[in-house]
Amino acid sequence: MDILTKQYTIGKSLVINRIGLGTMRATTGAGLWGEPTDRQAVIRVIRKAYELGVNFFDTSDAYGPGCSELILAEAIEPFRHEVIVATKGGSVKYAPGKIFASGKPGYLKTAVEASLKRLNVEAIDLYQLDDVDPEVPIEESVWMLATLKKQGKIKEIGLSNVKPAQLRLAQGITEIVSVQNSLSITNQTHLDFAKACAAENIAFIAYCPTAMIDTDKAPKYRKKAAELGITLPQLSLLWLLRKSSNIIPIPGTSSEKHLQENLAVWQLEPSVLS
Repeated sequence: MDILTKQYTIGKSLVINRIGLGTMRATTGAGLWGEPTDRQAVIRVIRKAYELGVNFFDTSDAYGPGCSELILAEAIEPFRHEVIVATKGGSVKYAPGKIFASGKPGYLKTAVEASLKRLNVEAIDLYQLDDVDPEVPIEESVWMLATLKKQGKIKEIGLSNVKPAQLRLAQGITEIVSVQNSLSITNQTHLDFAKACAAENIAFIAYCPTAMIDTDKAPKYRKKAAELGITLPQLSLLWLLRKSSNIIPIPGTSSEKHLQENLAVWQLEPSVLS
């Protein structure tokens, strides 16, 4: 397909297809605490995503906590060297729905070591600071990640839930190859930030890409989707893919049906894609 760019290279060598899979659903869903009710169903969705062309999977040590990384590692084991795995650290979950940011260098070092074990890898493809700790300068947090990268435990470094000014501070310490913030057709708060990242060859990983945040606008978009003969989530994904080639939506789902619908955007008629 020529109308939309299907691939993007994160950093120097992480070549990914531009719709990834977020694995936050690899938990109970209730406060993102504990194992999912059907572990094998989650594994089937992850493996189906790979069959349908997904080669970029995003997780976090806070999902579960730890459950999502363990399940993802099990699911991708047959094709581990054919996919890119991104995880996040710096958010401490201590009870269902209860979480706080911890950017202390010592904590991040421990978190990376734990993620390496859960993911069963020698180096994490993309490690993202999950949130900025208001008690710790972001430079200190990123310094530790840069140190771990030099040690070969991290291949590339990204940030999540950050503002442009925080990105600038982090860039003063090391190369930042990605930013992960929320972005969808009804939640365009970070759209300008995403475009600014594109100018610096920084990937913008869009979480909650199909979320209908602005309910006042939802009827308008539902009408547009109906006119095009597509679903509202498909419309949001198309909108993101068109806005900038560095935007990588990572919709999450526990349903194979919804997964297939999301990825079907690549097979839509040219008149819809243009």
